[in-house]
Amino acid sequence: MSQSTSWLVTANKGKKAQVVAIVVTHNPNPAVLKSLLASVAEQVDYTIVIDNASFNVELISKLCKDIGSCYLITMRFNSGTAHALSVGIKYASRYESTWLLFLDQDAILMRNSLQKVFEIIDGLPNTIKNKIGAILLGSSEGNCSISEVIYGIFSGTLIKSEIALKTCCRDDFFVDQADFELYFKVRSLGYLTLKINCKLIEHRIGANRFVPIISNMVGGPVSYEPPWRYYYIVRNSTCLLIEGKLDFITYLKQLINWGFRILLTDGFVVIKPLGLGILHALLGKLGYIDSRVFG
Repeated sequence: MSQSTSWLVTANKGKKAQVVAIVVTHNPNPAVLKSLLASVAEQVDYTIVIDNASFNVELISKLCKDIGSCYLITMRFNSGTAHALSVGIKYASRYESTWLLFLDQDAILMRNSLQKVFEIIDGLPNTIKNKIGAILLGSSEGNCSISEVIYGIFSGTLIKSEIALKTCCRDDFFVDQADFELYFKVRSLGYLTLKINCKLIEHRIGANRFVPIISNMVGGPVSYEPPWRYYYIVRNSTCLLIEGKLDFITYLKQLINWGFRILLTDGFVVIKPLGLGILHALLGKLGYIDSRVFG
């Protein structure tokens, strides 16, 4: 995938930082993005926003400038999450920071989250501390215990900068499952991928929607991904399965989980993204696909 960027803001080179946040946006909700940037500005040294051709980029630019130490890079097309992060990582390298924090446009850091994370890290034995490659910030209530995570997600990932440069990101996946591959590559280099099990970030996977049967059982809306997203989940998961980077049980659970929700909501339209996703994975046909294909 070719890169096409416009640098709206530039930063001073050579100033070292501990944490640089990279936020990927595409037509974000302005109020949510404002809260996100405010929550991040209090806890990191610099914020880099990579915008994937949003219609409201002028407003994004203003929000970024308002918080200070925020730098906006605009893509001339929707390059996908993975490619946008790759651009952000390369730009962030000028700061020589120890850590990078990946965030979606709707993920908000809880107050003092990063301070808590670093206090937890400092309390670990050196044998573990020195092997940490990436840490996933929890989004549910808990006791802040630490556990190994095999398949993490981009948003809320705190990753060593030098490791991010070596492992991120597979842009031919466009969106889904590139985060799974990132975690696999970090572990393949001999580093640990961990999760802190308490609410450090406010983030929800997928959009909330009423899904027949499931919503009746749980008493409200549940996470839902539309058919075009399901295509990427199927295609990219199948690629990872073929490459030995995803186990079959996890693969099957994902296809059933999201596919069943589409089936209950939209009917047998689920067959097209499922079949096309598997076929394209087998043919090695990756990258972006026009979502209008799925109606």
